[in-house]
Amino acid sequence: MNPVRRLPQLLAMALLAGCAAPSGEAAPDAPQAAAVVEAPVPAPPADGQARAQVAMKEFGDTLRTELRAAMSRDGAPGAVGFCRVQAPLIAEQVMARHGVRLGRVAVPGRNRNPANAPSGWQGEVLAGFQQAVADGGAPEAQVAVIRDGLPEGVSLRLARGIRVEAACLMCHGDNIAPPIAERLAALYPEDGATGFLEGDLRGLVWVEVPTATEPLP
Repeated sequence: MNPVRRLPQLLAMALLAGCAAPSGEAAPDAPQAAAVVEAPVPAPPADGQARAQVAMKEFGDTLRTELRAAMSRDGAPGAVGFCRVQAPLIAEQVMARHGVRLGRVAVPGRNRNPANAPSGWQGEVLAGFQQAVADGGAPEAQVAVIRDGLPEGVSLRLARGIRVEAACLMCHGDNIAPPIAERLAALYPEDGATGFLEGDLRGLVWVEVPTATEPLP
């Protein structure tokens, strides 16, 4: 089968794998049907870690849904630009709904979007993930929950490793189809996010929960 024609399905798989909920996290229970009235909408989790996990999962789920719509509308090469334009907007919406900060960073020197270069605490956590993976750990099993030593205004930080799946190689491997490669070159002239192998650590997704009195930027 032509790899370009398979791109919509593979890209959706890749994004789902890259933005899935943290390993071992259970999906929220569905609301129970009521005999007369609908069950009330649950309040946001009070616990910071649960709040961060819910936001991380919603971010990934929304990216997957919107990516599928973009691929259906624009085709495979056209959908390559989805993450460049829409992913930051989706992140802003999720942050506003849950009152958190979140994002993704790539392993050093391997970012596609310059905004996804690691820095600060994300870079420190990512370095630990890289060492764990080099020692034989699975990228997706790398999770960090930080509660101590945080700056003023921050109550918790959560990070999870992103694994390079086979489908990711369509856009991040070393044998990218010409139409996709041309689109990537046009959007990311300084792209460093190619040459990955299946099972590599791609980067991490992170969430930062501010204190109740700390406004989001």
